[in-house]
Amino acid sequence: MNSPMQATSWNQPLLLSLLAAAVLEEIVFRTGIQETLLRVSADLPLLLRRKGFCSAPNLATALVFALAHGLARSWWLGLAVIPPALSLGWLYERRRSLWRCIALHAAMNCAWFLAASRYSTLS
Repeated sequence: MNSPMQATSWNQPLLLSLLAAAVLEEIVFRTGIQETLLRVSADLPLLLRRKGFCSAPNLATALVFALAHGLARSWWLGLAVIPPALSLGWLYERRRSLWRCIALHAAMNCAWFLAASRYSTLS
C-alpha cells in the first residue's frame, strides 16, 4: 500500500506540470518576453500599442508560447495553448502580478491534466 507521501504514477507529472511549467513558463513569458515587449511598445504610436485583451505584446508572447509548445510537444498542443496564453497575458497586463499568472497557469494545467487522465481511463 502506498503512503500519502509516496510517489504514484500520476502525481509526479502533475507536480512537474503544476510547479515547473507554471512557475518557469510564467517567469520567462510574462516577466521576460511580455514585459520587455510592453516596455518597448510604450514608445510606439498609440495605434500600435493598443491595450486590451489582444494587445501586440500579448499576441506576440502568446504566439511565442504556442511555438515553444509546438516544438516541444505537438503542433496541436501549440495551437491549443493560444487562448489560455492570451488570457494569461491579459491578466498580466491588467494586474502586473506574476503570482496571479502562475496560479491561473497552474489551475489550467491541473484542469488539463485531470481531463486528460479522465479521458485516458475511459478508453
